[in-house]
Amino acid sequence: MRLSERFVDNCILINSASETKEAILNELVDTLCSAYKLEHRDEIFEAVWNREQSRSTGIGCGLAVPHAKIDYVDRMCMVAATVEKGLDFQSFDGEPVYLLILIVSPGNTVGPHLKALSSVSRLLADGNVRKDLIAAKTPAEFITTLRAAEDKYL
Repeated sequence: MRLSERFVDNCILINSASETKEAILNELVDTLCSAYKLEHRDEIFEAVWNREQSRSTGIGCGLAVPHAKIDYVDRMCMVAATVEKGLDFQSFDGEPVYLLILIVSPGNTVGPHLKALSSVSRLLADGNVRKDLIAAKTPAEFITTLRAAEDKYL
């Protein structure tokens, strides 16, 4: 799955100023709802937050992939954020998170959601790809970097 094809306009936050897990998740959900014109913002946040409380999605190496399956969406939606100074996300390796990709999918689907998570893992296993995405100065640069990684790994 080519993740770059899933991102719509205005869904990439460069250098978020959020300083906590809850703040960045709120910012990501706000961006998601705005970019995809979604209603039920509070319910979407609650699903993402509840998933995060059950087990951190900070998978290590500066990356977090918060995700949830929600009945209030009719298609997979994705947003991304970079956090230049990093933030505590209770990651498995105990390190700060600098790059986040939020994935929200309809509650009645399985395959596309798992494929998206798999693609994130495959692409971002490369430390140089992570570093280049985190260093992106614009959303366009972020997408260009992501596409180059997809051409290499997918």
